[in-house]
Amino acid sequence: MSPLQRDAVSSGNLALPPLNFRAARRRLVGGLAASIVIPIVLVWLYASYTYHRAITEESSTLNRFAWIAEAKVTDLLDVNRQLIARADDAIGSRDALQVSRDAQYLHTVFASLVASQPQIATLSVVDSDGKLLVSSRYFPAPNVSIGGRDDFTSTRATLSRFHISLPQRGPIQGIDIVSSLSARVAHDGRFLGALVISLHRDHLVRFYQQLHAEHHAVTVGLYRDDGAILVRFPPALLPHPPATHQLLAGEFVRKPERGFSKIDSPLDGKPKLLAYRRAGPYPVYVSAGLATADIVNSWLRDDMSIVLAALLPCTFLWALIIFSLRRLRAEESSWNSWRHELSRRQAAEVAARRMQRMGALGNLVASVAHDFNNLLMVVGANMEIVRRKGYNGVKPEIDAVERASVTARALARRLMSVARRTPLRVQTVQPGQWLTETKPLIASALGSDVSLHIDAIKSSWPVAVDASEMTSALVNIAVNAKDAMPQGGSFAIRCSNITFATSQHGLTPGHYVEFACEDSGTGMVPEVYQHAFEPLFTTKQAGAGTGLGLAQVAAMAEQAGGTARIDTSVGRGTTIFFYLPRLIEDAVAKTPGPIASAAESDHARPTLLLVEDNEEVAAGLAAVIDVLGWTARHVPSGDAALGILEEGCAFDLVLSDIQMPGTYDGIRLVEWVKQRRPTQAVTLMTGYAEHLETARRLGVAVLSKPFNADDLDALLSSIRPMQTRY
Repeated sequence: MSPLQRDAVSSGNLALPPLNFRAARRRLVGGLAASIVIPIVLVWLYASYTYHRAITEESSTLNRFAWIAEAKVTDLLDVNRQLIARADDAIGSRDALQVSRDAQYLHTVFASLVASQPQIATLSVVDSDGKLLVSSRYFPAPNVSIGGRDDFTSTRATLSRFHISLPQRGPIQGIDIVSSLSARVAHDGRFLGALVISLHRDHLVRFYQQLHAEHHAVTVGLYRDDGAILVRFPPALLPHPPATHQLLAGEFVRKPERGFSKIDSPLDGKPKLLAYRRAGPYPVYVSAGLATADIVNSWLRDDMSIVLAALLPCTFLWALIIFSLRRLRAEESSWNSWRHELSRRQAAEVAARRMQRMGALGNLVASVAHDFNNLLMVVGANMEIVRRKGYNGVKPEIDAVERASVTARALARRLMSVARRTPLRVQTVQPGQWLTETKPLIASALGSDVSLHIDAIKSSWPVAVDASEMTSALVNIAVNAKDAMPQGGSFAIRCSNITFATSQHGLTPGHYVEFACEDSGTGMVPEVYQHAFEPLFTTKQAGAGTGLGLAQVAAMAEQAGGTARIDTSVGRGTTIFFYLPRLIEDAVAKTPGPIASAAESDHARPTLLLVEDNEEVAAGLAAVIDVLGWTARHVPSGDAALGILEEGCAFDLVLSDIQMPGTYDGIRLVEWVKQRRPTQAVTLMTGYAEHLETARRLGVAVLSKPFNADDLDALLSSIRPMQTRY
C-alpha cells in the first residue's frame, strides 16, 4: 500500500487510485507486444533470407565438389577405355588357345601399357569361362578364374563393351579393387572372353579424402547407374548400410545427366542435400552430399549470432516493460487488498467458526448416537424378555414400544452414518437386480405425482456396499426430488459401468458403477448445492427436514470407496451422481463366524463371559442370554476379563465390547486370547465402523450395535462346545 493510501486510511477517508490500472496495463501490454512482434518479424525475414542464402551457397559447394569428382572419375575411366582398346588391338582376333600360346608376348605388352598408370592394379584377359589367360603383373598367369563373379556373368550375358564391377578383394593380391570389363566378341558373335582392368580402390578413396578435407561435413561417393555403391568417403554412419542406394538410382533414372535433390540418406540415417553428375558416357555417377542439420548448424553459428546481438537491446526494453507491469500489478494488488481485507477476514472467521462447529457437531452426533444405541440395546433386551415371558397383558404396549424402537434405530443409524461411524454390513450387490427389487420402495417415497423410470443394464458390475445404506441413500434422494417437484414431474435412475483412465471427481483411476438420479424439479442455486452434502444443512421449513438426507448419500458412497457429486442448474432439474468401485472377486472380506470350539462346561448350560462397561446394557444382555439357555458371567472391563481368563476359567464363548476403559480394550483382549488360548471362541460388539476392519483382520465375528435377540440367538446357536477343557 502506498503512503498516500495509508494516509487516507488513517484519516478515515477512502482514497481513489492515483491511476487507471486497466488503461495503464493496456498501454504497457501494447508496447510490450509491439516490442516483441516487430523484432520477431524482422528476425524472421532476416533468418529466412540468410537460410535460403546458406542453402544456395552449400548447393553451389556440392555442385562444385561433384564436378571435381566427376572430372577425376571421367579421366580414370577414359584411361581404362584407352588401355582396353590398345590391349584389344594387341590381342586381335586370337582365340583362347592362341592367347595362351602368345601369353609371354601379351604379358610384356600389357605390362608396358600399365607401367605409367599407378592406379591400375592389373590388366588381364580371361577366356569365355572366366579363366585367367594373361596378366600384366604375373607370368605365367596364375590358375585363377572369375567365372563365378557377377560382373563376368553380366558381361558375358550382355556382351557389354564397358561394365563396372562392385568393389571386391582381388583373388591374387588381396587388395580392394573396382574392375572394368570389356567383352571380346568374335566375327560370328561368339563370346571369346573379356579384358579386365582392375583399379586400386584406395586411389579413389585418397582423392575423396582430399575433397573431404576442404569441407569436413561433405560426403563424396561413386555409384554405378543401378545405385550400387563403389566408393564413399567418409564411410556410412549406420552399422549395416545397404549395398545399393535405391533413392539415388531413382534420381539417376529421372535425371540421367546431373541433378540435385533432398533425400533421407539410407547410409547415414539423416536428411541430406545431394548433388550428382554422370561421369561422361560411362555408367557411373559421382555425388557430393551434405546433411541439412550441418547446414542449419552452420547457419545458426554464422548468422543467428548476429541476430542475438541485435536482440540484446530489445531484451532490456522487454525487462523494463515487464518490471513496470509487475509494479503496476503490485500497486493494484495492494489497492484491492486494502479494499477487501475486511471482507476476507470476516469470511475466514465465519468459515473457521463453521468448521469448528461442524467438527464439534460430528463428535456430538456420534457420541449421542452411541449412547442412544446403548439405550436401545437395553430397551430391546427387556422387550425380548417380556415377549418370551408371554407379555402378561401388555402386548399392545410392547408392540408400540418395539415400533418406536425400530424408528429410533433407523434415526441412530442415520446419525452414525452421517458421522461416518456406522458399522457397515458390507455385501455383494448386483445393481441391476437390486434396483428392480427396490423400485417399489422408491416409488412409494416419490408419491403418485412423480413418475419413476429405472434404466439399469443387466451386465452392470457388482459392488461391495451396505445394501441398507444404499437403499436409504436412494430413498433420501427420492424424497428430496419429490420436494423439488411440488407440481409433479419425473424421476429417473440410471445405472452404468464407467472406467476412469485418470483421476476424476476425486476418485483414483479404475472401474466404477455410476448411479445417476435425475429429477425434473426446480434445481438448486450455487449457494445451496455447494453445501448440499453438509450434515444438518437444509432449505426446508422447520420440522420439515433434518438435513441428513444428502449427507447420508455422500457418507454411504465414501464409506464404500466412492464419492458423490451434484449437477444442477435453476429451472433445469438436478442430477445426483454417486460412484461405487467395481467389486473384484473375493474383495469383500466376509465376516468370520465365531470360533466353532469352546471349553466344555461342567454345567448343563453353556457359559458365556460378557465383557461390557455399560451396566444397563450388560444387565439387559445377560437377561436375554439367560432366556436363550446360556449362563452369562459379566465383567465391566477387558482388564477384569483378562484376570478371569488367566485364572483358568473356561467359557464356551467370550462376548466383548470393543471400546472400554482400562489397559485392555476388546481388540487387545482378542489378541491375548488368540495368543494364549487359540481355541477359545470370541465375538466382539461395537457401534463404531472404524473398529470393524481391525476386528476382521483378527479373524473374529463382530455384532453391530444395536442388535436384537434374533442376532444374538443366531450367534449362540453357532457355538459348539469342545470336548477338551482348560
